[in-house]
Amino acid sequence: MAAAHCVLIVDDDAVSRRLAQVVFQKCGWCADTVASGEQALVYLAASHYDVVLLDITMPGMNGMEVCQQIRADRALRALRVLAYTAHVYPEEQQRFLDGGFDEVLVKPLCVQALQEVIQALTPCR
Repeated sequence: MAAAHCVLIVDDDAVSRRLAQVVFQKCGWCADTVASGEQALVYLAASHYDVVLLDITMPGMNGMEVCQQIRADRALRALRVLAYTAHVYPEEQQRFLDGGFDEVLVKPLCVQALQEVIQALTPCR
């Protein structure tokens, strides 16, 4: 049996973390959660993930800073990084894509939109 795909969900809001975790798990993914950018970097150094779902606005290290560190790390730079944000203006979303994110998901999280992204990464079972 093939190993499950794994996602690291990074968000300072516990409800947002839990909702994303439930949707990923429903699609057969293992899903770890952390509440800060600093914690995310610790987890990424210690474990393998296929995707990072990364909130932009967090206290301490924000999502853009975490994404830049991921892209600067030779071992992590191929990792799929999805921005997860309430910033909805097209120029902001383009700034995130230009900053290294692979895709931008808008909060509040639409379960269907997240499922579509997950299915694009690997079909749900």
